[in-house]
Amino acid sequence: MVLELKTQLSSKPWWNRPLWGDKSLLEKLICKFSKPEVSEEAIHLHNQELFNAQRFSDLAKAINRDKFDSQEFLLFVKIKYLLTSNLDGYERLSESAQLLEAALKTKDSLMVLYQTELRYQTYKQQQFSKFVEELLSQELDTEKFRERVKVKLTELLGQIKTEEDKIALQAYVKELNYLSKHELGLKLFLLLKRYYAVDYSILSKIAAIINSLGQKDVQDLKRLVSLVLVNYEVFKKLRKIIGLSEEQNTPETYARLIQYIELSHKYQLTFLKFQELESVLWQWCKHYQAILAIRQQYPPSQYKQPKDFSQEIPGLKIYLKYKNWLSDRKA
Repeated sequence: MVLELKTQLSSKPWWNRPLWGDKSLLEKLICKFSKPEVSEEAIHLHNQELFNAQRFSDLAKAINRDKFDSQEFLLFVKIKYLLTSNLDGYERLSESAQLLEAALKTKDSLMVLYQTELRYQTYKQQQFSKFVEELLSQELDTEKFRERVKVKLTELLGQIKTEEDKIALQAYVKELNYLSKHELGLKLFLLLKRYYAVDYSILSKIAAIINSLGQKDVQDLKRLVSLVLVNYEVFKKLRKIIGLSEEQNTPETYARLIQYIELSHKYQLTFLKFQELESVLWQWCKHYQAILAIRQQYPPSQYKQPKDFSQEIPGLKIYLKYKNWLSDRKA
């Protein structure tokens, strides 16, 4: 038996004979250089993540807009980021920007209220105006504010004799109700009443300045600073109303604010769509990272990868296009 085995071994080529043990050199070389296959579980997980990446890629493409490529729009995205993050000259300007934006939107109502208080100064009208100011200082929610005003109006209408004064008071309340629909409207009215020396017409003047801006003006902060300097006496009157400190009361601050407001007016709806895109791309990122992790766990140098592992990840191009705006809008 032993002799037979030796005879069989000696009949094989030297490279196919066992060096030691029961494996030949050829078998050992095959074992050494052949690669194991990726597990079925990993392949299934990889393909599932690939499917999800495709799904979010399709959503991103559907949301994507040509306007997102505009330099002016991307400037707005950057300013919005700096404003909310208190960075690079926009420190503590977020609320001031909101107040100024609200003031410009409600300027007509504010003017009507102001003129009504100036024109009708009977005892009952002054009593009602003082009552409203006290209510405003309590910072009630909108519904409670309106209800208290309505009750007081009913009370006073029964005491007022002239039809003209009744109509004036009702018109005053109508404008108050309209103003209360704006998030910061009532707060603005209180601030304007506190700083009585403020000329309400400055809001119309500033609105006219903003409306006159050209595209080159909006994108160039230095040009805006020059424009503010020409009208600086008007802008300075805003300081207390929009809550700027003495240190912030500079032409550059007002230039930043009107730049933001003009861009916000132009791109607010586009920005909402861009935020949708951001949300989708962040969701896509989770699947992208999962795919990369699986591929790195089974590298081609060590494993025999299926074809899907070399496929380009769906959505990668659109992600790379907006990558800087997702992670660091100072770029």
